[in-house]
Amino acid sequence: MIDTRSPEAFAAAHIPGAYNIWLDGVPAFGGWVADENTRILLVADGAAAMELAVLSLARIGIDSVQGILANCMEGWRDEGLPLESIATTNAAETANWMRQGRVHLLDVRDQYERDEKHIPGAMYCYVGELRDNLPLLPKDSEIVVHCNVGHRSGVAASILKRNRFTRIHNMLGGITAWEKLGLPLERSDAAKQAG
Repeated sequence: MIDTRSPEAFAAAHIPGAYNIWLDGVPAFGGWVADENTRILLVADGAAAMELAVLSLARIGIDSVQGILANCMEGWRDEGLPLESIATTNAAETANWMRQGRVHLLDVRDQYERDEKHIPGAMYCYVGELRDNLPLLPKDSEIVVHCNVGHRSGVAASILKRNRFTRIHNMLGGITAWEKLGLPLERSDAAKQAG
């Protein structure tokens, strides 16, 4: 199951076991969670989103969409079918939790982004490698996942949820919001000279 809705919509309610890959991220990240032999069910916000998701998957060689739930999360809910959610948080709350030692922070951006600047104390694993490199933490650890704004961390949060991590938060606004709030960052020498 690939849910192409926004990280915020996915976090509020989604079908258990679904991956969250925002619509524009399907061409890049669809191949990380599926291949040409994977039977896929899609969740999309309407017919246009559904068509784009199917086309995006086909362009990367994945033609195995078996079914689509378009504009029907309400129907799914109203039928009493199972739903899950993932918590969200923001940069200020995450910084507070970190000061209290309450959370583990997981950065899932590209390595070059992390090398440029990162939040001190954050663990690192690129989202595309997360399924094979899950954090070595107890499954009930409090984990905040972040990227630049919340899309890739939505993918990562859904991967962690599928792997039975139970206390996950997607930091919406990501490092972009963190930086705008003037919260601590470690920067590379090149980034210091440019900034």
